[in-house]
Amino acid sequence: MRKSLLDDTIKQIRVVDSLENIVCSHVDVWPGDIQYTTIHARCIYEWAKNTKKPYGLGVYGKLASTDMMNMVSIVVGGNDELINRPRLVGFFNPTSPLHLPLIMTNGLQIFAKYKQPTIIAPEALAGSSAPVTLAGLLAQTNAEILGGAILAQIFNPGAPIFYGTVSHITDMRSGNSAIGSIETGLITAGIAQLARFYNIPSRGPGSVTDSKCFDLQNGFERFQTLLLAAQAGINYITCAGTYEATLVEALELLVIDDELVGMVRRATEGIIVNEDTIGLETIKKIALNEKPGATFLAEKHTRKHMNQELYMPIHKLINRNRRSTWRKKGSKDIMESAREKVEEILRDYNPPVLSQDIDSELQEYIKKVEERTVDDYMKAEGMTSGSVSLPGTDISI
Repeated sequence: MRKSLLDDTIKQIRVVDSLENIVCSHVDVWPGDIQYTTIHARCIYEWAKNTKKPYGLGVYGKLASTDMMNMVSIVVGGNDELINRPRLVGFFNPTSPLHLPLIMTNGLQIFAKYKQPTIIAPEALAGSSAPVTLAGLLAQTNAEILGGAILAQIFNPGAPIFYGTVSHITDMRSGNSAIGSIETGLITAGIAQLARFYNIPSRGPGSVTDSKCFDLQNGFERFQTLLLAAQAGINYITCAGTYEATLVEALELLVIDDELVGMVRRATEGIIVNEDTIGLETIKKIALNEKPGATFLAEKHTRKHMNQELYMPIHKLINRNRRSTWRKKGSKDIMESAREKVEEILRDYNPPVLSQDIDSELQEYIKKVEERTVDDYMKAEGMTSGSVSLPGTDISI
């Protein structure tokens, strides 16, 4: 594990852009070599240069969120285009129990104004920042989510939101959080049901683990949290590529998770049962064949249905060869194969073309952001006088 750099952020965006099942990129890899007060602007710039997929960012206050909207409007051709066809996903995290933090609330106002879908997602921990009972945690987070949802509608009626969660449990032996626990999946399932009750799209975590290395714990925790979220009907599942309670990211895990998402999608499709898929005539043909060793491999029925019925790993990371073949090909484990896939993606990647005029305008905007001080941000958020009034509104918190 090491400190992440802007180059890592760019690589993460490019890998996500190249994947088939993972449909959105987030600022999961924070550039530690960039001035903190400019990270939002630099990430928007790299997003514009390196992917065609949407991008997720926290609603980091009024000023930073306004920067995001201004920069994306430059890229897409104006505010109206951004509002009518959103490109960003916002993250708004209430502080449990029952607190809406000022800076994020200021940012929510901007995301709501521009109608960028925003996830209202508490990260309550059962037993520490929420009741230890899962029912109690869900009752509390329901209030926190609805509070954020109502506020978004006060700011701009019709502003799109996700009913979300990153909530999990406190490990009662160590006092640490345990996001890879089986209870995380149960909480996520409860959130999916509540979201359907309110008829709001849902968001929850998947592929999350507390493991600090690439071991069996990493594998079974990330798969069970992903599968439970999908089976529960969560509309938007996040956290691919992460481990150690989402504090660390591995590009290898991103491509592995892309395979896992494909597997889970196949599982949620279930089994299609009709006269054609049952294939009685094909069964009779092979079973009554007088030729010994007859199989279904060459049958028309097999060719017709195999691509739909059988999930074939996209990146070929899941090794199904016999041991002898596996040895001839280098005896690689899945992380080695994934590392080679990442290297191939980055080597062959062709980024989207950004016009010189747009590129120059974005860079000029970044220069303005870089000239600001922390005091400039504090003033914009209404934090210098001790006031908790929301700028531009009659609302106080």
